[in-house]
Formats: sequence, structure tokens, C-alpha cells
Amino acid sequence: MGIADTLWPLKADHAAATVLVVSRCEVLAQHLRQATEGLSALRLRFVPAAEHACSAVTDSRVALVLIHLADPPDADDAGDLLRAVSALDRPVSVVLIGEEGQAERGLGLLRQGALNYLERPLNLGRLASLIDSLTVQARYQLARTVRAPFAVTPAHATCNGDFIYDPSAAMGRVMAQVRHVAPVDTTVLIQGETGTGKTRLARVIHDLSSHRGGRFLVVNCAALSATLIESELFGHVKGAFTGADRDRVGKFADAAGGTLFLDEIDSLPLDLQAKLLRAVDDRVFEPVGSNRSEPVRARLVAASNRPLDREVTAGRFRSDLYFRLNVVTFDMPPLREQGSVLPALIERFVVEFASRAGRAIAGVAPAALSALLAYQWPGNVRELRNAIERAVALRPGGDIELDDLPDAVRASAGPAAVGPSDRVATLTETKETAEANRILTALKKYKNNRLRAAAELGISRMTLYKKLHRYGLINAVV
Repeated sequence: MGIADTLWPLKADHAAATVLVVSRCEVLAQHLRQATEGLSALRLRFVPAAEHACSAVTDSRVALVLIHLADPPDADDAGDLLRAVSALDRPVSVVLIGEEGQAERGLGLLRQGALNYLERPLNLGRLASLIDSLTVQARYQLARTVRAPFAVTPAHATCNGDFIYDPSAAMGRVMAQVRHVAPVDTTVLIQGETGTGKTRLARVIHDLSSHRGGRFLVVNCAALSATLIESELFGHVKGAFTGADRDRVGKFADAAGGTLFLDEIDSLPLDLQAKLLRAVDDRVFEPVGSNRSEPVRARLVAASNRPLDREVTAGRFRSDLYFRLNVVTFDMPPLREQGSVLPALIERFVVEFASRAGRAIAGVAPAALSALLAYQWPGNVRELRNAIERAVALRPGGDIELDDLPDAVRASAGPAAVGPSDRVATLTETKETAEANRILTALKKYKNNRLRAAAELGISRMTLYKKLHRYGLINAVV
């Protein structure tokens, strides 16, 4: 019957989430199979036209719909399918795949509720990442319905995209406000410790905004040297400085029509803050070495690891830029203040990584669970995610045990839980502990001034930044 009426893999797991593909193109089908080959608990269902998809989308396992706009009539049929999807009692994302020159047709469907528009030829890596992120929650939910009961009963929690949160707690209030703010084209500031999910929240804002059809670009202001940040943001013209042998488009221009996320904006040098102020305030910028002003056509979302009002008081951040960014501010609560959702997050990550690794992980043993719940998680959700990923990688099956967890987490269970079998640290671990302590000493000496601390340590600011991430000290205040 051809690809138009088939499932892939042919013997797909009943519990697998489904990507419904509306296409008659064998080449596209092959590309989609390649893109999803590494994703577990997922299957593709091909239907020839949108009229067939309107009934197929009612299957509760459908998590994502991909619509191929090959011919002009496809756009009209796609509109009917979008209305059918919007009438469902569960969230289903719709992504459009168009041929060259069909952007205008896709734009009309984006206004009707489609999430994204991709143009062929497709970037398979980007496509795989998109499918993975848009179906991971459905795969997680379906896996829960068929596997053995988890070792912990999740707290009352709500899921919105990448977020699991307690609707009655701080994060619930943040998400309620995001739904109102995201459709309004205003500058947003997100504050919170490293690992609390600022980038994910920025992505949610992008996906709920009128800019969702454009690109979502991230600039980590702390990861670039002061000499490169200006060119990275605004671009430069040929001959602007030594080594500028051709024009370069910056992120402000590259994100036109989409969202530009400026992460760790508190690390920007003061002179560049002044140039950023003009871009935010007047909505124009000039590439380095150019006298020609260009309009800002991107939605701006900024994030800071430290409260910017304190940075202003300390003289490290311009007050005028702070007040311009502080139109709508979201404060991300640390994980240690969200204990009610910790069990649900643990389960979600266990299922996610077990599914990806093909591991039959049944749950978390009591001693390991006790340690996970007792630990304070200074690295927040990112640290929890990494800890669970490590545990799944070390455990071939059964329950995750205490020995599968990182040393810092295991220690939170107390001496009795760790027991006499606690191993002696390796030489590498001893060296890393000494290095981490030396970094903390330098930061304390210079009151958290990373540039001066790096100079004393004899390393670059970039190297210090990487080491802070490696040792979970990126948010350390000493």
C-alpha cells in the first residue's frame, strides 16, 4: 500500500508515541526515518493527505503532526487539519515542511496555530532535535502507563512543555503570567540561579508568541570574550578590525522575525551595555565598523544568574539598561524550594533517559530516593538531570541504587545510608577537589570577581567559566 498507509517501525511498540506524517513523498519519508532512528518509544505513521489525518489525529498516542506542503491545495487541507488538532482535548504540536519558495504559504498556517515551519532540504540533526523535544513528554506519559509502578508516588504536578511544576507554588504563578505575557511583543527579563530553567522558559515564551515561526537564538554573554561579544551580537563589516576579512551577520540580524535570548546578561562589560541599551530602547543597532543603522526585528528575552538590581547597586550594571529590561521580570525559584515536584522530576528523568538508552529501569531504590530528596541541588534542575542521566548509564536494569548517584548526592543520605562500603576517592577526584577549593578561595578573595580570580589562578576567564560549570560552582557566591 506504499508509505501513505504504513507505520514505521512496522512492529512499533503499542506504548510508543506517534508522529503523524502527512506526505506522499518517499524521499521525505526516508529522511524522517533517518532523523528518528535514534529515538526510542517513537513511531511514524504516514497518511497521504490531511483529510485522512483528521481522523488519525484522534489517536491518543499522536504527539506531533508533520504536514508536507508539496502542492498548493495542501495548504487549504492543512488548515482543516489545524482546526481538528485545536479541537482535541490534549496538546498536539503541528510542524510544517515546505518546499523552496513556500514560506508565504507556511506563514499563513503559522498564524492559524502551526508551531514551526521547516524548508527543504532539511537539516536532519535539527529535525531530530525538534522531534525529540516535541515528543519527549508524550513518550514519558505513555511509558508510565505500561511499566511497573515507580518507586515513588509523584507529587501533584502539572507539565507545560519542558516544565513540571506545582500550579499552587511559585513556578505555577510564573507559568500563569507567561501565558499572558508571551503573546505581547515586549522585552522580558528572567532571573534565577544557574540550572533553574531560564533558557527553557525563554523557549516557552518564544513558542507561545507571534515570533514562534522564526528562529530562537541563544547568546551566552559569559562564554564570549569582551572583544567578540559586540561582533557576535551586532555583526561587523569587512575591515572593521584586524582579521575582519569579510562582513559578518550578528545575532540581532540573524534572529529577525524570531526571538533573541541573551543569557547571563549580567556578565556584559559596561561599555557594551551602553550599546545594548540603544538596541533595546531605540530598536536599532549598527554592525561594528558601520555607520548604517539596522532595525531590531527580533523579540528580546534576557536572563541573569544574579539579581540585576544588586548588580546596579554594586556598579556592575547600568541602571538605565536595567530599567529598560525590567518591563516584565520572571524570577525562577531554585529546586530546593520546589520540593513538592522533586519526585515527579525524578520519575520524568528516569523514564526519559531509560527510554533513550533502552534500559529497563524499574524505579529508584529507597536509599537512593532518600538521598535524592535530601540533597539541596545547588545546580538545580540541570544538576538533577545530569545525576539521573549518570545513574541510568551506570545501571543496566532494575532499580537505581545509591552507588549509582554522584558522591555529593550520596553524601546527603548520611553515613548510615552510605555504609562502610564507601570507596576511597581516586587520585583524579582528589586533584579535582583541590582545584575546586582553590577556585573558591580565589573567588572569595576577589568577592566573586571572576576576571580577577582567573588572573590570579593563571587561567583565562573562559577557562574559569568552564571549570565552574564542571564543578557545579557556576552559581557559587562566597
